[in-house]
Amino acid sequence: MYMIPASAFKMTNSFSVDKAGTLTKSFTSMRISIGGQVYPKFPLKTNGEAAKIARGFLGLPATSTIEFTENEMKVHDKEDKVVKVEKISDFQLVQFGVIRKMGFAMRVPMLTSAMTMAVVTNDQNYYILNSDFTPFKQLVDLFKAQSVEIEDPFDIASLPNNDKRDEYFNKTYEDRIKGTNYPISYGSNYGIKGF
Repeated sequence: MYMIPASAFKMTNSFSVDKAGTLTKSFTSMRISIGGQVYPKFPLKTNGEAAKIARGFLGLPATSTIEFTENEMKVHDKEDKVVKVEKISDFQLVQFGVIRKMGFAMRVPMLTSAMTMAVVTNDQNYYILNSDFTPFKQLVDLFKAQSVEIEDPFDIASLPNNDKRDEYFNKTYEDRIKGTNYPISYGSNYGIKGF
């Protein structure tokens, strides 16, 4: 199994302005576009303006997207311009994983699971973080069609659906991270359980 470097798990990029640049250094929240769909889904138009105002008020950047076509991975910046392109056939391997991170349910903070993707190429690696596990099967099929090695140490393939992710992964998370650099929770000091 590929050992993701511990430095890739340092929480420095969730609100970075240059997500396209930090994507090669540590796990970075990106929307995933594949098959004409974007994950996680964009907010409803009625909520979109409120989210835009809140981002502006808090000084947070617009979301960035990583797009997967039949043959390429395209990294978009916050203005939706393609700033980096990699051929999928150049991927050595892709490791899908899970990170527990802080989220909110009805305005109450809680730990939630997010999907990670470590894309390994000859020149550099890409570390993608996404809160939706729905595109997993599509991505695996796309990569396998290009003969890319897939690693799934958390058995995401057996996840019943995205809504069950926290219940599914919390049962075995701490056992699965043993011997890896995956943290107890993303953004923690790597030792405090539950945070």
